[in-house]
Amino acid sequence: MLITAPAEQLLEGYQLREGRCSYCKTTLNEGDSVSAYAVQYAGDETWSVPRLYCRDCQSTGITEPTLGATELLANGRLGCTTDTATQRSTLTLLGIERVIESTPEEGHATL
Repeated sequence: MLITAPAEQLLEGYQLREGRCSYCKTTLNEGDSVSAYAVQYAGDETWSVPRLYCRDCQSTGITEPTLGATELLANGRLGCTTDTATQRSTLTLLGIERVIESTPEEGHATL
């Protein structure tokens, strides 16, 4: 069964692998405002967030959309989700608001 939901809802609580700005490499912490670039390739059910930016480096658009991918630029903040059973905390995206989105039909083929 395929479940559909707005991208903002799917990215809420997304667990990040790294908490650094992709441009200036500044370490980002819980509570920091961020801009996230998220992508979902055609045929995939999951989203990934390969790039995260601090507010100083945030982008205002998707300059070269990728053919066959839904791309989303969103603003939000970082939060910390804790699993009490394992005593592990993870940096997550919160308060996601869409800035701009490109559809799989837009853009250019990647090499």
